[in-house]
Amino acid sequence: MVTPKETLWELDPHTTAKHEILRRYLAAWFPILGTYHNRIVYIDGFSGPGRYKNGEPGSPMIALDVAVNHRKSTTGEIIFWFIEEREDRLAHLKQELAAVRVPAHFRVIAESGRFDEKFGNVLASIEADKNGLAPTFAFIDPFGFSGIPFSLIERLLAHKRCEAFITFMVDAINRFLEHPEDKVVQHIVDAFGGDEAVRIAKGSGDRIVKLRELYQSKLAGVAKYVRFFEMRDRQDRTQYYLFFATNHELGHLKMKEAMWKVDPNGDFHFSDATNPDQQVLFEADPTNELAAQVRAEFQGKGTITGRDLRTFIENQTAYLKKHMTAALKQEETSGHLKVDEVKTDGTRRRANTFPDEVKLTWG
Repeated sequence: MVTPKETLWELDPHTTAKHEILRRYLAAWFPILGTYHNRIVYIDGFSGPGRYKNGEPGSPMIALDVAVNHRKSTTGEIIFWFIEEREDRLAHLKQELAAVRVPAHFRVIAESGRFDEKFGNVLASIEADKNGLAPTFAFIDPFGFSGIPFSLIERLLAHKRCEAFITFMVDAINRFLEHPEDKVVQHIVDAFGGDEAVRIAKGSGDRIVKLRELYQSKLAGVAKYVRFFEMRDRQDRTQYYLFFATNHELGHLKMKEAMWKVDPNGDFHFSDATNPDQQVLFEADPTNELAAQVRAEFQGKGTITGRDLRTFIENQTAYLKKHMTAALKQEETSGHLKVDEVKTDGTRRRANTFPDEVKLTWG
């Protein structure tokens, strides 16, 4: 991905998909958090000018549009904080924002500066006062790898109901691992919270894979649920990864639902590779892969309930409950799975259904 130099640039297919994921996730996030909290915060740390060269909305306009359409579902204050380092892009963003009518309980802030410095100062103030950060969704979408220190992401995720959606520019990191300038290498060290990434340059094996595994392990140390999704081109080359980190089960589920609803339109491959032994192409039929995965997990481990299985699928795989039925039908038909006709609540199970109360045993 080439870093644009102009104020406005053309929208590429991968960014279109990324923005569709963002839109769908925020359509769930705003109503859920806004209903139960007096204040929620949306941060766009690298907001850009608000629109692309041909008029398509950028992430700030997408976030505002989603929130305005769900304003009746939110009762508390919603703060939108857009941070942009370049003054020309910030000026264009402010023009775009001025044309949007927002409800009285929205507060929109667009300011110049570096994400790490601006947000770092806010966190330092909150931490000094021993206060908690309001539920926050941080969209961290840089072109490169500077200005996204892992220490800042770690501090964000330490607060309750705070989440990060990160564009991880692994190709750029890989190309600059052995850069002669210490300042450039230091940005990589900061992004990983240590020099492990730099040491990868001296080892063998696939550096792209090693870098993504390292970043995932770092996030897994500070967040209960971590997923990364690979964006690849027609030549099957990795463009970048989208990492999502949260400590909340529902947020994890809603992000997976958003991912599965994005239509790749044949312009690129969109996959989940969280499990190093499994790559999930989102346009493919997942039945065989999921059937094999649940069999490997539960075979020979006694009887479980449909709830146990659903929790495993939703929390520990790339798949959703909607994928479960086809996989279980296949397992039952093949004889790998025995399904009790009487559920845990004493009622009879309907054929080809697998509710939470059903009892399942893999032989």
